[in-house]
Amino acid sequence: MSSTPETSESTEKQVNEGIEAKPGKRKNPESTEKLESTVSKRKKYEDPNKKVDPLDEIPMKVPFKIIDGIRHLNPYWACYRTRTKGRWIGRKMVEVFAGEFLSTNRNYAASKLGGATVPMDFKIACKMGRIYVNGEQMTDIDYVMKNGDRVEHWAHRHEHPVRDLPIRIISETDDLLVVEKPPSLPVHTCGQYAIHTVLGQLRVNEGKTGLRVLHRLDRATSGVLLFAKNYETDLEFKTTLKQGEWSKEYVCKVDGVFPDEEQICEQPIGPLVISMGIQCVRPDGKEAKSRFRKLWSDGTHSVVQVHIETGRTHQIRVHSQFLGFPIVGDQLYNSTVWGSTKGKNAEYQKSFEELCEDVRNTHKSENWHEKPNPEFEKKMEHLAKDSIVITPETPRISVEERPEFDEICQKCNVESKKVPDNHFQLFLHCLKYETPKWCFKTDLPEWAVQKSD
Repeated sequence: MSSTPETSESTEKQVNEGIEAKPGKRKNPESTEKLESTVSKRKKYEDPNKKVDPLDEIPMKVPFKIIDGIRHLNPYWACYRTRTKGRWIGRKMVEVFAGEFLSTNRNYAASKLGGATVPMDFKIACKMGRIYVNGEQMTDIDYVMKNGDRVEHWAHRHEHPVRDLPIRIISETDDLLVVEKPPSLPVHTCGQYAIHTVLGQLRVNEGKTGLRVLHRLDRATSGVLLFAKNYETDLEFKTTLKQGEWSKEYVCKVDGVFPDEEQICEQPIGPLVISMGIQCVRPDGKEAKSRFRKLWSDGTHSVVQVHIETGRTHQIRVHSQFLGFPIVGDQLYNSTVWGSTKGKNAEYQKSFEELCEDVRNTHKSENWHEKPNPEFEKKMEHLAKDSIVITPETPRISVEERPEFDEICQKCNVESKKVPDNHFQLFLHCLKYETPKWCFKTDLPEWAVQKSD
């Protein structure tokens, strides 16, 4: 069973309904006035490419507890739904699930099926009757997918913990929502985050749905974040972003005493570990430009203002690393795995292939997410055998009837490790986004304010 850290009465509180009282909204009148003067009332057009919101399949009122400022969501049951894609037709269902349908820990127990490696939890879930095809319970692990099939999968979901911080509303109109994103929350549903996302929390606490992401911030980054409320606004703002009309200002805290003169980095950035989204400076990368200016230094660290003229993935983190001033505590880019100088001047002291392998191994999630449970793995291997018959669960069993503990859920059967503090926050904050027509900004975060003597 997943464990939680030691707690005391003064640091833990249980929220039975999963929703807390919210602080009052604070809006920036100046920003709202500017926006309303430039974005007129308009007919709301339908987005021809609009996709199903994954949050529609997630229960919202899930209990949680707050321990030492960290929000731990209780595990919950969720139904994942999809329709057959062309490339799935003629393939075995569990084989498709393994490759595309749901995320799972692929390093956990797996078996061979039709020449493909299939995580055992998929195979066992099928035998247990947790998968439905066209509304009917499907227990045949050899079922071949057909055109038009509707597939549902009931699964036990554990979300990663996040910091218990509010999402502050900076400005809101009929067309746009601008918020200050706290660190530790991803913007949208991904991996083991759904309710614990900006979109999830806005839905739970503010009742806001149908928001369209205009740009993204890394999970551990904080600051200005814009959402469109309709297709036309989405198209308008993304067009100006693509055309380079947005001025983007950030602030970060880096190791070392940064030079007094402005530093400009124009090193191209490209992928290093594609599966993890990790980037690096490389000659064949995409053009990128960042301008750095020191605000202050305490002799050990420096707080630096950054203007980015492009928007490459992890651009500020990679460029600050290249300059020799990596962001304080950055798990990905402030490490000697990049070489003895931590990647300064892209002097990695190894080939890109070796660097990719070393970085990938350093950041495998199992290195800190959980401790293996050999007994659970043996049990899964046993249940996955073709000779083992499992009595399927009652068809269409309700969420209320489902157990809190799931015998085949990996997260229920491992001991979680304590999440390191630098996983929750990166010392990188989006301070201001603006164009000639509008401007949205936040205050400096506490860590960026110079302390008076």
